[in-house]
Amino acid sequence: MDHAGNPSDAGDTAAHESTDTPRSAPMRQPNAARHTSVEGLLTAQRGPRFALSREFVHLWLLARYGWSRGARPWLGIATTFATILVAAFLHFHILRPELWQSGDVYAALPITGELARLPMSLFFPAAYLPLWAACAQLLVVIGLGEIILGRWLTIAVALVAHFGSTLIARVLLVTMHGHVLGLSPALVHVLDTGPSAATTAVGACLLIAARMNRSAALLSLGLLIAAAVAPGLDGVEHTAALVWGLLAGLLYVIVTVRSHDEVSATAWRTRAVGIVRAFRSPRSALAGLRDKVD
Repeated sequence: MDHAGNPSDAGDTAAHESTDTPRSAPMRQPNAARHTSVEGLLTAQRGPRFALSREFVHLWLLARYGWSRGARPWLGIATTFATILVAAFLHFHILRPELWQSGDVYAALPITGELARLPMSLFFPAAYLPLWAACAQLLVVIGLGEIILGRWLTIAVALVAHFGSTLIARVLLVTMHGHVLGLSPALVHVLDTGPSAATTAVGACLLIAARMNRSAALLSLGLLIAAAVAPGLDGVEHTAALVWGLLAGLLYVIVTVRSHDEVSATAWRTRAVGIVRAFRSPRSALAGLRDKVD
């Protein structure tokens, strides 16, 4: 009798195990899904060939985070609309002389006249760049900078790059060292690069601030190769704007890291003080916790 009952018990235990196995297996999948985070998404693709894709995924996540906090690319939209409006006025000869007199910048002008025309030249597309490309770079680069970096930092980086690169090119043109960079005296009558210097600086600052170091290296390499292959006024202004954008991005990283360290140190200090107070007066600590719960 004992031997007859053992197979049934074994069958029952096997049936229980077979029924328990599919029940416990699905319970593990949601737990694994819960631990999926942004860091896991960024590190899911391994290998150097996926490094650039991870950087752009990180940029998209930063833009989505800024959008969720209420940041909107109004500055990029406004500059793009202003560029389209200026191009339309010039094309249809609406206020054409007035626009040219307020926005065409070249080194042959007096320094006061060049400084007065520089703000308006920001909306004049470069001669070698089609209108749609100028509008696209303004909308994408300035818009992303406004969402991720902030509006005022984007404006500061763009204006310093626009004014600084133009004035650096002017100084090199009027000095004897301009021929080293491929600048001839005839280039004093060539217009500046328009919004390209501003977008170059904002883009470089954005790449460094977003920790997109490989993309920043590719951008720097491309601009330096273009300046070496076709030397001229554009290469000098783009290189100057690139250097300023990289420095601005590096300063942004240093400031944010220091502020983060200060915040974390303050948090740990507050926790340590709370723990010490709890050990000194446990009753008051429990009363404080009850007050917070209530």
